[in-house]
Amino acid sequence: MRALACTTALVAAAAVTAGVARAEGGAAQTQFDYGLAEMQAGRYATGCPALAESYRLDPHPGVLFTLAECENRWGKLASALTHYGAYLDVFEHMSPEQKALQRGRDKVSLSERERLRREVPVLTVSLPRGAPVGTAVTRDGVRLAGPSLGVALPVDPGEHVVVAVTPDGAAHEARVALAAGERRAVELDLERPPERPSERGSERPAAAAPAQPATTGTPPSGPSPRAWAWVSGAVGLSALAVGAVAGGIAMGDKATVDAHCRPDDSCDPVGLDAARHARVVGLVSDVAFGVGAAGLATAVVLWLVSPTSAAAPRSSLRFAAELREHGAIVGLGAAW
Repeated sequence: MRALACTTALVAAAAVTAGVARAEGGAAQTQFDYGLAEMQAGRYATGCPALAESYRLDPHPGVLFTLAECENRWGKLASALTHYGAYLDVFEHMSPEQKALQRGRDKVSLSERERLRREVPVLTVSLPRGAPVGTAVTRDGVRLAGPSLGVALPVDPGEHVVVAVTPDGAAHEARVALAAGERRAVELDLERPPERPSERGSERPAAAAPAQPATTGTPPSGPSPRAWAWVSGAVGLSALAVGAVAGGIAMGDKATVDAHCRPDDSCDPVGLDAARHARVVGLVSDVAFGVGAAGLATAVVLWLVSPTSAAAPRSSLRFAAELREHGAIVGLGAAW
């Protein structure tokens, strides 16, 4: 039965296009064509609003019927019920010739209206006795006037938000979810403390920032001269250690050269390799001793020019060295 109704609706929609041909090229026709295509593709969220806009621009009965069909398939049962009824009201005032052009849309509307009356959810919204005069009630953002309160009204399946705003500006909210064919009644509780907008999402006060310790004087902008003295001294000692280790390795290479080279400066491969290595580590030793001496001298100067009132930093030094076949690894660390 429902499949036959849907087939009839599609045939009727095709006839609607011809029925609004007078507006072809206009906004109403454009909205209808788009809405019908979206409806046939199952995209009711975009198709139904386009059909509603087409009917607003050009209130053609065929567009109204197609809108009811779209909302029916979308699951907007209350909206579909309203528009089927509106189409039937328009149909009743048509001439016999106009009714003949509807091609059975009235029969589909009657059948669907009766079915939806059994399936559409019904919600009754009311205020408690003694509610302040002037309390405004809305359902899903739509104002419910006095005659609509306490009356069972059809709604679409899903969740609905009911809000009562008393004259003092306090808002009292209730949420209710309805399935197809369900009937519910909601009486707004005006005695419960309202949730004011400024309180939403902020039940807990923000934690106070921890108090900062009081300070006196101007805080230092960087390390003190004595700190740099320790750094320079550590670098100097590390360089001296590298120079000493490199010098020791060079002396070992010289002994190898003496053993594998003759007085005429001819050497076997071992002697040649030792001679090349001795020149490299000898240069490293000379450079390291120069850097070490400069580092220690700088450390002494920085220590002497640092303020005498500054407390001497607590420090520690760590020295590490490892000899390898053709070199060494030396390290010195300091902390203060």
